[in-house]
Amino acid sequence: MDHYETFYELHHQPAPFLLANAWNAKSAKLIEAGGFPAVATSSGAIADSLGYADGEQIPFTELLYVIQRIKSAINIPLSVDFERGYSHDLAVINDHIQQLLDTGIAGVNIEDAEGEAVYLRKLESIKNYLVKTGQQLFINARTDAFLQKLPEPMETVIRRAKLYQEAGADGLFVTGVGDPSIIKTITSTVSLPVNIVGNPNLASVEALGNAGVKRISTAVLIYRSAYRHLEQTLAAINTSQTLTPLF
Repeated sequence: MDHYETFYELHHQPAPFLLANAWNAKSAKLIEAGGFPAVATSSGAIADSLGYADGEQIPFTELLYVIQRIKSAINIPLSVDFERGYSHDLAVINDHIQQLLDTGIAGVNIEDAEGEAVYLRKLESIKNYLVKTGQQLFINARTDAFLQKLPEPMETVIRRAKLYQEAGADGLFVTGVGDPSIIKTITSTVSLPVNIVGNPNLASVEALGNAGVKRISTAVLIYRSAYRHLEQTLAAINTSQTLTPLF
């Protein structure tokens, strides 16, 4: 199987799979060495590591360079956090998709923070482009209804899931939800494999699997953990006035 097929199959196995998020080539190599079946990027982690705020503040050319470096360093499937496409122009978004495909990626996340009407235009355009050019890409439709605190978020997620699947999405990424009963209702109602980010109250793979989740992401959490440790080490060096914390 090629990387797309491998990545697709990971979403359709009985148990959920853990997808760790990288921000550079080294972190991606460590994820692969740690035995994870695939790597995803975190847009927030990549942006922050380069001194940008999250939310498409990093130029796409810089993001693409990081993706190219990550892909060249690993031999497992790579999925890219594509935010909102880094443009409002559908032709430009499709060009971005092609540049990402040229690096060899297997999938993308695309978020609907601008609303479902705008999102559907982008999703349909990307899917039509893939069909027209005979290319495959796992599209993980990220819906932010809970994160944005929209009215009746669960009902909104379920409605959007159907619309997004009809438009060509392969997975559903639900952000901002941590209640197992709500997650279970969503996974039992929609037919797309559901992706959730782990949180302190719902960190167990088994528990998320029992809730019907198929993909568990770490998002920016690994990045934050790594730099929190670095911050603590630097503080210890400065406080003790010795390099002992490095050894």
